[in-house]
Amino acid sequence: MYLDAMAVLKLLLVLALIVFGIKRKWFVGYVLLGAGIIVPLLFGYGLSDVGLGIWGTFSSLDFWRLFAALVIITFLGHLLREIGALDRLTSAAQELAGGKRTATVVLPAAVGLMPMPGGALLSAPLVGEVLKADDKSPRFLSAANYWFRHVMEFFWPLYPGIILAAGIAGISIQTFSLLGIIMSPIMLIIGYFVFLRRIENHHKASHSFNALGRICLAIWPLFLTVVLALVVELDIVIALLIAVAFLIMTNKSSWPKIWKVVRSSVTLRLFFMVFGILVFKDLLELSGAVGDIPAEVARLGIPPAMVIFTVAFLTGLLSGMVVAIIGLSFPILSGFLYAPDINLGNIFFAYLSGYFGMMLSPAHFCLLLTTEHFKADLTSVYKKFAPPLIILFCIGLALYLSGYPWQA
Repeated sequence: MYLDAMAVLKLLLVLALIVFGIKRKWFVGYVLLGAGIIVPLLFGYGLSDVGLGIWGTFSSLDFWRLFAALVIITFLGHLLREIGALDRLTSAAQELAGGKRTATVVLPAAVGLMPMPGGALLSAPLVGEVLKADDKSPRFLSAANYWFRHVMEFFWPLYPGIILAAGIAGISIQTFSLLGIIMSPIMLIIGYFVFLRRIENHHKASHSFNALGRICLAIWPLFLTVVLALVVELDIVIALLIAVAFLIMTNKSSWPKIWKVVRSSVTLRLFFMVFGILVFKDLLELSGAVGDIPAEVARLGIPPAMVIFTVAFLTGLLSGMVVAIIGLSFPILSGFLYAPDINLGNIFFAYLSGYFGMMLSPAHFCLLLTTEHFKADLTSVYKKFAPPLIILFCIGLALYLSGYPWQA
């Protein structure tokens, strides 16, 4: 049964309202919550049906599990910063083999292990300090920090976007992480040729093993969480709670300090971010608005890859946020990704396309903060990192077209 013209117009209207809200910089959680309410009303459902759908989301274990995981991750990142883990990390990274080149990679990437808004602003001064004597241009410093800050975002299982994507698609975090991990070493290799080879490196590290140990000691709770979640296969919430408990016990953190971090981690904004995304997903499914999209696309002869790329890329470009990419594009593309059957190749390509758009987005918080910190011209920074980013995307596209993941 094909989508009629009126159904398509209704979906386009909802999408236009979402785009309008994002462009006006309205909070994405509220935008998606509102869009989720509007969709079933447009498709003939009553307010009582909408209310029941919202209550179903609010009372579901999936919602509270995702919210709890994101709260604890935020708490863990803030607590590590409070106890000075970043300072110890910076000191140790500069003693690794490879000296300044290694530190230029490790510092932004390690800060990226601690998911927090605007993390690039934390790593920017660290990169600036490491390369202080090299007289690098502001655009080089900005682009290098921005590039390596996001190298872990394809697979690191503590990223909110990855947790949300796995939850919405109905696959394990382990599966999603393994799906994307191939892109991170490719990004590192590209980064070496574009950035690291241009850094003079006269430093001969003599305490590399010791430095590596100090890095691990600075952020060991993150590694413990990942081991518990991916190797032991504990639920991500349980794994996070164990890591936080050990961190508090080993650092003898005072309760006032802990309470301060708790208050900064548990926010209504985070609540509505997760709630809005899941309400939009659930009510979009309730309306039946997207169920026939794959059949209609096939009838019109449009390649599914083109639809996936367009929706995910534009969402990333407009929002500059992975959670917005997942929350908006995954439900719209559900017929290609996970409903009724899970298609890991399409999930990989949707995330890659959204990531590509996010990295290019002028609304991306990390890009704006990095550029502002180094007082760089935004256009010149784009010219520095956009070409290697296009290469990265093309390699990912080639993987997708070759049938990746090949074992699936």
